[in-house]
Amino acid sequence: MSRPGLDADPLTLGAGWFNALFEEIGIDAEVKDLTAKSIGTGQIGENVRFVFDYNRKGSNAPDTLVGKFPSGSEASLMTAKLLGHYEREVHFYRTFPKVAGIITPKAFYTDYEPETNRFALIMEDMAPSEQGDQLRGCTVEEAEKALASAAVLHAAHWNDPALDTYAWLQGSDLAPPPALSPEQVVGLWYGFKDRYGERLSAEDIEVGDAYAAALPAWSDGYEGPHALTHNDFRLDNMLFGKGSAPRPLAIVDWQTAGKGAPAGDVAYFIGAGLTRDDRPKHEQALLRYYHACLQDQGVTDYAFEDLYRHYRWFSFYGMSVAFGAAMLVKQTERGDEMFLTMLRRHAAQARDNGALELLP
Repeated sequence: MSRPGLDADPLTLGAGWFNALFEEIGIDAEVKDLTAKSIGTGQIGENVRFVFDYNRKGSNAPDTLVGKFPSGSEASLMTAKLLGHYEREVHFYRTFPKVAGIITPKAFYTDYEPETNRFALIMEDMAPSEQGDQLRGCTVEEAEKALASAAVLHAAHWNDPALDTYAWLQGSDLAPPPALSPEQVVGLWYGFKDRYGERLSAEDIEVGDAYAAALPAWSDGYEGPHALTHNDFRLDNMLFGKGSAPRPLAIVDWQTAGKGAPAGDVAYFIGAGLTRDDRPKHEQALLRYYHACLQDQGVTDYAFEDLYRHYRWFSFYGMSVAFGAAMLVKQTERGDEMFLTMLRRHAAQARDNGALELLP
């Protein structure tokens, strides 16, 4: 088999390649022809939908599949290599069956070449699911679906020492130090402030400056449970099921998966996913909903009071994701608006929950 994304343009993949793949993975079908079309506006990877026309179609043959491949942007390619994004996403799908295919699309094929940092991921098509909209925000019902999935993710490897055996998993004992030091992340904040300062309020800048000043100590200050975490757990990485969609919710974009704090995913999602008007109205109820879901998944030794304290601590996390990504990936008009919206929402989240008093 040829290796799409490694030695070929994925838009040129033909029937022969998929026939070889289907034979290898046990799908009873003979592809006559197919169409390939780019979808989405990925910042780190490019996505392609493949629609098949069959000479013979067995019962397990998919009408469509989606492939994810390296970005066409040189800046995004360099960021993905620096941060290990492509290698990590492929290994995630290969390593964690309690999560992959349960709250994610099913992966049919994965490939990664360390020498070139090229990769390919062929997976189940979630159509007609609808992607969450980071700018619009979400409903309480959608938030509950996301937090129920977060509980499945976190409970699957709650305080699991096996997470420390994977060198490619960020935050593990064997993982190399982060590609960006806390001091470099602080520098990204000041670059962000220089670029977007006229579009930020004085209150947002105040929170950002306070967080930047404390960030090196903050990075090492968490004391609490660890689990398998997504670390970019937000609406744009969620596909909400509609109509005949395979799942009520599928979480995608696992290139940032790591061993981390469960409350980090939760604070990041609630802070960025709900509007500034809606979050204060529903925040506590959603936290209690997530806590109940964790207990349903078998995690019974994590008090709600501890969850809320950790939630406050990680209300700052989304700010660093927003300003860091804005300065490291391909700049687009929607990207600018998304990162600014996220930063404003997380700054308000930190202020509303008195998180500034926790900063070291």
